[in-house]
Amino acid sequence: MNILPMVRKEVRQLLRDPRTLVMLVLMPLLIAVMFGLGYGSGRGKLPIAVANLDKGPLSWRALDILEDVGEVEVKYNAWSVEEAVDMIRDGKVYGAIIIPEGFTDSLVMGESAYIIVVVDQTNPHTSVIVCEAAKSMAYALQVSISEEYGFPAITVSYQTVYGPTVTTMEGFTPITMTLLLHLVPMTLISMSICKERETGTYERLIMAPISRWEIIGGKLVAYFLVTVVDMVVTLLFLVTFFDIQVRGSMIDLSVFSALMLICSLSMGMFLSVISKNQLQAVTTSIFLFIPSLLFGGIISAVEFISPGVRTVLTYGLPVYYFMKGFRMIMIRGVHITQLVTECEALGLMTVAYFLISILMLRMRVD
Repeated sequence: MNILPMVRKEVRQLLRDPRTLVMLVLMPLLIAVMFGLGYGSGRGKLPIAVANLDKGPLSWRALDILEDVGEVEVKYNAWSVEEAVDMIRDGKVYGAIIIPEGFTDSLVMGESAYIIVVVDQTNPHTSVIVCEAAKSMAYALQVSISEEYGFPAITVSYQTVYGPTVTTMEGFTPITMTLLLHLVPMTLISMSICKERETGTYERLIMAPISRWEIIGGKLVAYFLVTVVDMVVTLLFLVTFFDIQVRGSMIDLSVFSALMLICSLSMGMFLSVISKNQLQAVTTSIFLFIPSLLFGGIISAVEFISPGVRTVLTYGLPVYYFMKGFRMIMIRGVHITQLVTECEALGLMTVAYFLISILMLRMRVD
């Protein structure tokens, strides 16, 4: 029965901290609401391109069927295979469906026909979705024309961009690095100021002849130097022991990862400034990481998220820009100078959280 006093003590401490209590109680509800809004009935579809080189009636019927099949949406119409492939390389679409010349004539004569599917293999999950949509379209077309022309076979031919040499481990490396460079440093530094308040060293800190920005800047630099070692070691470990192929420059990849790291540390410092204790800081950092997990492109393509939530939430998450940029450097081999939007977004977020942390830091002991 000695456990009962301990239970009463812990419950009493929670009740004395209404901010933490409200967060613990409302967190499951808020997560459920966010998930419903993001992936509910208004969810989006993967953008693809089509190139109808046949122009026959059955090819147009196939594309009409495609509108109601799978989780893809035709965003662009290409005039050639090369144009469709360029759209994939430019990141405008996740795949392309090519209907070759003679498609309609072959089906009318009862002969077999084929369509070509070109997918971006850098994201295995989205490539499977595009391929499944193409197969569903082919089967539905076969059923649709069976009474008129018999049951001619329609085969699907697959081609890849940035593959098929992209392994499963290479596909998941951006996710691994995102978890390492966002959740870990943000949670770690979020306890820095709170810990000083709880241990009683914060009073001596604010009495020292240093300014707010020197306190925030000093902590950011210290934690950056510590966590950047983990980043470099993890990158080298993945490349060495799992045979990860980095098609871009390792220097570019390291610089871009360091930018994400300092952005995560700035977010964690902001959480540390507004939190009263370490429990609040850790709980808040985990709570803020959940939207990144759901809507930042880690578990699914951001195009599946409803357009409203994508505009309001996804484009404000550093994870979205880091995942996109890291994958482009590592798998597509682009130079960091081509990632202007991603670098600007991470840089602006870093500066914003840094300045807000300075403004909200209270140089007194409550």
